[in-house]
Amino acid sequence: MAAIGTEVLETLVPLRDLPEEAVRELVEVVELEDHPARSVIFRQGGDDGWTRYVLSGAVVLVDDDGNRRTFTGTGNAGVYPEPLAPAGPFPHNAVASTDVRLIRLPRDRVNEVMAASRLPDYDVGEVSPQSGDAGEGLFYQLFEDLMADRLDLPSMPDMAIKVREAIDEHEAGAGELARIIQADPALAARLIQTANGAAFGGQTPVDSLAPAITRLGLRTTREVVMAVALKSVFQSSHPLLNQRMTELWMHSALVAAISQVMAQRMRGFDSGRALLAGLVHDIGVIPMLTNAGEYPELADNPVLLQQTISAYRGQVGAMILRRWNFPDDMVNVPLAAEEWHREADAGDYADLVMLAQLQALSDEPMAEVPGLSETSAYQRLGLENLGVTEGVSIIAEAREEIAEAQKILLGH
Repeated sequence: MAAIGTEVLETLVPLRDLPEEAVRELVEVVELEDHPARSVIFRQGGDDGWTRYVLSGAVVLVDDDGNRRTFTGTGNAGVYPEPLAPAGPFPHNAVASTDVRLIRLPRDRVNEVMAASRLPDYDVGEVSPQSGDAGEGLFYQLFEDLMADRLDLPSMPDMAIKVREAIDEHEAGAGELARIIQADPALAARLIQTANGAAFGGQTPVDSLAPAITRLGLRTTREVVMAVALKSVFQSSHPLLNQRMTELWMHSALVAAISQVMAQRMRGFDSGRALLAGLVHDIGVIPMLTNAGEYPELADNPVLLQQTISAYRGQVGAMILRRWNFPDDMVNVPLAAEEWHREADAGDYADLVMLAQLQALSDEPMAEVPGLSETSAYQRLGLENLGVTEGVSIIAEAREEIAEAQKILLGH
């Protein structure tokens, strides 16, 4: 049971008009709910049956017209008195602007108590426009456009869609996949190159597509096709943006290659999946770059633009991966891959990518990042057992393997 007493509920609309005994009934069913910054609490049109109030932190409500209203709580005595939504379906989207703690009550029970006390219906006002800084504005524009299907998100490459559908929906075998992939000779060549590489190569080289797919396996083929095809997403027709996109792709390819090599040395990780995780960890940067021109304050201030990207790219990246129907463990990669000191019950792909990034950035003196051993992920993944330390990175130990993976991704 949550440690919320009658003195808190008595400050809330419309509960503050209830008799004391009715409020005591609701104390028995009240719960606390936590959300990290920039996460979605609920979406317009949904309804999960809860009535929520902001106990601490800030929540932004966004309606169809792009109007915003912020609810802020400062602790027990400073809980925001109005509910985020008085009834369902929800009339707006709710996004955590900071880390937030909410009070929630089952709406059916609240309605029962209110009906028994014969309280009048409560109607919340319309969400009103609220200005914010340019970085926050960019994020909420992206969020609003995403909810209304207006956002020009990167599209999953066509070949990746065809291969995924063939495997996941039609249970295609190596021969059928080969017929699909051979329509892209460059991709087919890279799959053969991958199958003959250090990670998968056998004693006898393969020289055609079907045996290469058989050697890789269907799941790894799917991940490698997606990884190679993703290069087309990191492109822009604008020369300056295209330069940033190229730099982003080079960084992502290095992190992906390191992630793949690390996964090969660990139990519980798939190297193809690790490669893909490394490539998508910064995919949220793409729509932020392409939409930044809508905000002159950002476009004219590279420092502010970079701060905005750093603050919101994880959430935007997760939006993209959800739209692409990626599983939850992959959606979590952009959200958590730069939370250097996050705690978790077990090592995951976000941990893997995080440690790959730290090794990729170790030679950059301006990078403000912790040492490997300063992260809890280092202990969770047991990198010390692999001989990876501050002075001995996987890059030095497996330089040729990493270079080989990069060549496949970069098309060399």
